[in-house]
Amino acid sequence: MVFMFIIMNQQNSTFPSLILEDNLVVQNFFLSVTNRSPLLMMTLFNYYYYYCFSLLLLLNTKYLLASPCHICLPMNFNYSITIDNLPSPTQDDCHIITSETGCFVRIDWYSNGVSDVLYGTNPGFPHDSVKVEIERRVNVSSGLYMTHTYIAFICGSSNSTPCNTVENLKRSFISTTLPTANQIEEYDELIIPTKAFNSSLCFEFTNMTDFCPSTDLLNCQRCLTVVEYSPETVVCATCPSDEDIWNFFRTSGTFLVNNQTRLDLILVRCQNGDACNSMNNIEKIQRNLMPKFDFDKFFHSTTSTIKTSLVLLLISLYIGQFCLF
Repeated sequence: MVFMFIIMNQQNSTFPSLILEDNLVVQNFFLSVTNRSPLLMMTLFNYYYYYCFSLLLLLNTKYLLASPCHICLPMNFNYSITIDNLPSPTQDDCHIITSETGCFVRIDWYSNGVSDVLYGTNPGFPHDSVKVEIERRVNVSSGLYMTHTYIAFICGSSNSTPCNTVENLKRSFISTTLPTANQIEEYDELIIPTKAFNSSLCFEFTNMTDFCPSTDLLNCQRCLTVVEYSPETVVCATCPSDEDIWNFFRTSGTFLVNNQTRLDLILVRCQNGDACNSMNNIEKIQRNLMPKFDFDKFFHSTTSTIKTSLVLLLISLYIGQFCLF
């Protein structure tokens, strides 16, 4: 009862005035029933105690999850960025925001010689990780090949300053080894476009418990295989219906720096030959084109990323003094 009474009073209050105003109301209510039933008084007090504790827990949890992040408009360059000229988030179009999902900083390279640098909030990847992706694609109409590569550092801040800094991007950069352009282009034949595509020649297999698109031999335009190594090998090999204009292969590695493990993914969409999406081709790509990461170079630290407890202690004392008196 008293819990509902507090919630009703809470609707027109704001924190911390919520606690001050509702506390006086509930104290008066407690006094009115003290002489009537000690047992009822104890029950109401317990409800009120847990209410205050829940408020504190909610506040602390949101505080712990929130991270200050650099966020900037995309930085575009008509040349290939190197470790010597990575831009810092100090331009006029950058600012700092608070995000509950964490932060990221990322550099993208394209085969036409341009590159981008992005500072922003985490789209959903694990904190304290480096994500590296390489994609080689060809337009089935024009026959034009393109390569896109990126390195991203994803984090949750350990203090009051953003963690998606140019320094952490540099650490990710120097710790990563990418395949050369020649190594990537050796697999162009795998994704070469063809008008003589035969959907019945695609390799089919799945042990994926999540969604794996079903084969549609009449409308399929290219074979598909997705393989996840995390740590078990999960495969989805099929020939679904699609209207994509690209054949491609993609390798992706997510490196978790705290426990020094990696999660890998390979994706192939191809048309050429018998079972171009076979596990044999996937394994060749895994051996030769997966990014490598040196955890020692990254100077891994076991320092906790949780924010300082001093502020939390002060907040706890502030709330506690009104909840207990």
